[in-house]
Amino acid sequence: MKTKPFLLATAGSTVDGRTIDARDLEQMASSYNPKTYGARVNIEHIRGISGQAPFNAYGDVLELTVGDVEVDFNGKTEKRKGLFGVLDVTDNAKALNDASQKVYPSIEILDNFGGKGFAYLGGVALTDSPAAIATDRLKFNRTLPGSINLAGETATTLEFAEDGATNESAKGLLDSMKGMLDKFTASFAPAPKGDDKPEIKPESQQPATLDFTALRPMFEEMGQTFANAVDGLRSEFRAEADAQALKLKKLEDTQEGTPAPHFQRRPISDGGSNSSVESKYVF
Repeated sequence: MKTKPFLLATAGSTVDGRTIDARDLEQMASSYNPKTYGARVNIEHIRGISGQAPFNAYGDVLELTVGDVEVDFNGKTEKRKGLFGVLDVTDNAKALNDASQKVYPSIEILDNFGGKGFAYLGGVALTDSPAAIATDRLKFNRTLPGSINLAGETATTLEFAEDGATNESAKGLLDSMKGMLDKFTASFAPAPKGDDKPEIKPESQQPATLDFTALRPMFEEMGQTFANAVDGLRSEFRAEADAQALKLKKLEDTQEGTPAPHFQRRPISDGGSNSSVESKYVF
């Protein structure tokens, strides 16, 4: 689901005593291109090794822009440079938002992207405690003007049918093959005799009628063999998938929740000036 532009961050001081450079926001907006490097949406700056919740991806950043915003500080208005982003979020992100969880954005800045000397957006996290000031509270409304309305559309899932359903599928396959065979043989059947006396021709000049009905048992046997083969492959694939899922789960148990090597979760502010160097560019 494509969103309207949200205010992701503002330049200037943050809630934990750091500073976001307005030039970084401008460079991120001008340089961002999903084809060059696509920034994804995650949870709390943690990237899981699998596609399973809670640390799977929750969408993509489609575009960035900058603009001037006004921030209220105890009755005094301060003008700041703001970074706005359009997101394409998943149904999981929508479900979290509906539950009023992880409703604020938190940006990840790559200050020297690819060694080219400019800032680039590395990702956007969904969080409840952003460091940047005046970020928009995210609201994924499917009927917002300018957003794509996906109401009524359903996702297609790949499921393995149960044995009963498989038998029905095999039966349907056989019925279809029988129907095709009936049409095929009917096209070669001799025309019905009319009331008029047929023209008498010599026995040797009458072409022999091709009898394809004799091939019906062979086609039926081929259809049954094919259905059995499909059923066997389904069982083998399910067993292999279950085994791989078990291996992945064991690996996930040991690695899940490990932050990405380039980012660490922003430390909780204690009111002091001790901020970690590693989390310097996570806001």
